[in-house]
Amino acid sequence: MENPFIFGSELEPGQLVDREEEVGQVVRAMTGRQKLFLIGPRRFGKTSILNVAQQEAHAKGAVVLRHDAEAYPTFEALVNAIIASAARELTTAIKRTSEQVVKFFGTLRPQVTFDATSHTWSASLGVGDRRAEKSAALLVDALEGIAKMAADIDRPVALVIDEFQHLIEVGGETVERQLRATIQRHSRVSYIFAGSKTALLDDMTLNPARPFYRLGTRLFLGPIPRKDFGDAIRKGFARARFTIDADALEHLFELAEDVPYNVQALANMSWEVVRAQDAQGRLTVGGLAHALDRLVSQDSPFYSKLWNLCTQPQQRALTAVAVARGKGLYAQEVLHRFRQSPSLMTKSLNALASRDIIRREESVAEVRWRLEDPFFSAWLAKVGALPTGA
Repeated sequence: MENPFIFGSELEPGQLVDREEEVGQVVRAMTGRQKLFLIGPRRFGKTSILNVAQQEAHAKGAVVLRHDAEAYPTFEALVNAIIASAARELTTAIKRTSEQVVKFFGTLRPQVTFDATSHTWSASLGVGDRRAEKSAALLVDALEGIAKMAADIDRPVALVIDEFQHLIEVGGETVERQLRATIQRHSRVSYIFAGSKTALLDDMTLNPARPFYRLGTRLFLGPIPRKDFGDAIRKGFARARFTIDADALEHLFELAEDVPYNVQALANMSWEVVRAQDAQGRLTVGGLAHALDRLVSQDSPFYSKLWNLCTQPQQRALTAVAVARGKGLYAQEVLHRFRQSPSLMTKSLNALASRDIIRREESVAEVRWRLEDPFFSAWLAKVGALPTGA
């Protein structure tokens, strides 16, 4: 029987667990000419929500252009992709479409071509254009083209940019300021900006001094409730006539720290362990430990690379996060145990966060640092990097 637990790829309608409300809000934004910020840590399922919402919005007649900012090496490459997707989504004849795209994006002088063999569109900026270094101007011109397209067709138009914060990290304040000035004038285009740098995006959208302050609605993506996720996992096991012990299921969530990607990954490996090794078809806490060990061993080259690229102070700060579960890192006992001063701890934590190894979470009661991949701590324990007794 096929393993029911999918991870590492975009989920399709019917595969998401307990995300109906989030998908519905994104669909309403896509079809209602709204501006929405979808914010949540990595591995929480933002991309899958965008994928499902795009399909539902398309079924309602919307044109949705979706791009991942981190997938393009330059702003110019992103602009080319936006133009090509605009050409693809227009419904008129090929020749007419090419003419329309040139009209919409005239200031960029794009060269738009259609490959009849693969039935794909491509675009590149005019040979005479020498403004590639002016990233903000290129992107603003692309958004202006999208706005013209939206005014020219009788359908909702939405532009979705995943990992949106990457544009600001690369382009700086100039990009942030010019994008705000442009987007706020576009009343016929929906803008959906998704991102995983929660601290950065919180500051961008909640700080009155920042250009994107209250530009649109904020939708923060949290963990899936354990009851709903647990029911889905039990059903996945039951389809193969397997069972999962209640304590094993609870421990699975604890090991994965409720991160949806990691829950799915550990459930996937646990299902394989049960199928291969348990004649009774039952997942116990022991079987779960075996599954985690296999999963961590499988990803050991990746974890080794992360670890070896850290300086010694960063390695000590990383082990402190794992041992203390990210809490009380400035307590004198913790600083002494991991040979850190307050300033060195701050510097190390910020360096690890900048490389997406850890993330900072704030609440009214406390500040907590979390590993982006909660299984990293299991690898640290496996290779003996954690202090004895941790």
